[in-house]
Amino acid sequence: MTLRGLSTEELLKRLMEEGIDVSDDEAQRFRDNDLDGETVDCGLTETMVAYLFDKSFKKQLKFRDFTNRYKEVIITLQPVDPFEGTVEGPVSQANQSSIPSCRRLPAVISIPKFPQDVQSHLDLKEPVQKEQKYRNKIIGSLYEMLSQYTMYPTHSDYIQVIKALIVKYPFSRDVHGNGYDTWHSQLKRKFKAERAPLISNEEVNRVKEKFGRTQKHRTTEESSSSCLKRLKPSLDSCFVGEDAASVDAHIKVLNDQHKKLHPDTALVKDRMTKTFAWRRREVAEGMCTVDLLKRYPFLGTSAGLCDEVDLMHPCQDNICRRFSENFTAVLQNVLQMTKDLPLKKVYMEARENALAEDITGIDFKGALLLLPSIFKEKIEDFIILGENTPMSPYPTIQMKDKSWTTALSRQCRCVVTVEGVDVCSCCSLDEAYISAFSTFFVFNMTYPAYFKKTLVFLQNCIVNIGDQGDKPLPVSVTRVLNQLY
Repeated sequence: MTLRGLSTEELLKRLMEEGIDVSDDEAQRFRDNDLDGETVDCGLTETMVAYLFDKSFKKQLKFRDFTNRYKEVIITLQPVDPFEGTVEGPVSQANQSSIPSCRRLPAVISIPKFPQDVQSHLDLKEPVQKEQKYRNKIIGSLYEMLSQYTMYPTHSDYIQVIKALIVKYPFSRDVHGNGYDTWHSQLKRKFKAERAPLISNEEVNRVKEKFGRTQKHRTTEESSSSCLKRLKPSLDSCFVGEDAASVDAHIKVLNDQHKKLHPDTALVKDRMTKTFAWRRREVAEGMCTVDLLKRYPFLGTSAGLCDEVDLMHPCQDNICRRFSENFTAVLQNVLQMTKDLPLKKVYMEARENALAEDITGIDFKGALLLLPSIFKEKIEDFIILGENTPMSPYPTIQMKDKSWTTALSRQCRCVVTVEGVDVCSCCSLDEAYISAFSTFFVFNMTYPAYFKKTLVFLQNCIVNIGDQGDKPLPVSVTRVLNQLY
């Protein structure tokens, strides 16, 4: 049988006969795209196959095996460099003598048996990938299997092996993203480490040194930079029913309300909503923090900051509720993942000396303070104690008290600063935390490198804010998510 002579319906029938259970939705995708045997024989990319069989690695692998078995193949014999096109770079003839010959991976990968202590847990469907020692043994076995074919796998080779692992043990997939980012990253690092003693080629070393130096220079420059970086949002906002005169009138009402001891909350929200599109344009055009707060004084309150984020990213629940509920769900795991830290001891002491009714609040605040450590970041870069002036132009929390114990056990005065300007005052650590987080959106700022992982986690996994076209989460963040959930 050849594929080229099959119509769409004949192709679907043949797939069913081959044991590929094509659902009605999947069959409709074949019909909508006029996908017949000739089209399949021309070759489909991984993205196309993934679209046809969405969220089913098993069907994707079976379909690829089906096409490989029945595809018409024309072979042209010519000298081929077995390492050409791999992602890791060229290899000299001198090095090739010490590297196993490159062979093509089979269409269907057979995952090997793992060491007994790992395999027994996998057979019981236990998530052993959360323990690093078991995870390392799995990666070691995959390396031994894949290295029999090549020491320089392509990106496609890595993905083929990892997908086969996920198909066989679906409970081992990542909890976020495409399901295999952390496995892919770790297996790639394993090959790089094992190849290190084999690389002695002068050209490879020269290129590696060149790019290594460039990357090191770039990283140092970014980490030492004190220049604030802002995002560049679209200015395509809707200004229906508003012009400069009407906006100025709304702003006057807002400033008059701000002077009152008890502002009309409903009126303030209404005028902030009416000036929202105009305000976002002013932010995008570069209005400085001081002028923005002077023009819209309610952005200088924790409630105003949170309301602004809700206007930017509407959701059924407001950002404060999402932050509280979703972080509460993971705080015990956060506390368990942090060990032998001075701040952890302060938290434990504060908890032991607290009244029973205060324990919940202390746990919440303690998890907030310890959260950055599980991403190998420092809370001291986000919260400073005492009257010291924040050195960073990025949003920073300044606690007027010099004791972490005070922040954990009772109310304490905090000030959120941006670019050296006091934005808002808060009476508790958790209020200041969510307010400082909100300022990144309100003032249109990128996340600083020194605290990026923590903030990315809060955005994507706690308050569930994600813009269309967002890149996948960093592997380092996904790896932590596998431990938390």
